[in-house]
Amino acid sequence: MQMNLAEVELPSNRKFGFFFTAVFLGFSTYFYHKGSDAWLYAFSALTIAFLIATVVKADVLHPLNKLWMRFGLLLGMIVSPIVLGVIFFGLFTPIAIVMRIAGRDELRLRLKKQSSHWIKRETEAQSQSFKHQF
Repeated sequence: MQMNLAEVELPSNRKFGFFFTAVFLGFSTYFYHKGSDAWLYAFSALTIAFLIATVVKADVLHPLNKLWMRFGLLLGMIVSPIVLGVIFFGLFTPIAIVMRIAGRDELRLRLKKQSSHWIKRETEAQSQSFKHQF
């Protein structure tokens, strides 16, 4: 299933701007503590630019907001199948192999020479317990 950008509701440009202001502020704080002046100045300039753009006129950030959402959709289309494949082949497949080796047939798919495939119950009292449930 492929998602179209027109179907996805974008977050407001103001939220987008404040989010990236916080992200760039975090990077500039990291590079301040690391002592890398060039990166500190670059991320500080981006922090100030995004803060001013967000507060003064947030509509300027709309193309960046759309680009960021496109990147998120692309990343989701790549990462989701990989994660689901790892879960399936890393978790369910080994369990199924072990159960098959152990001879378990939980769905009772093996055909047996029987007159009926109904499961025989030990007592009739179990079927009576459904009459007065509440």
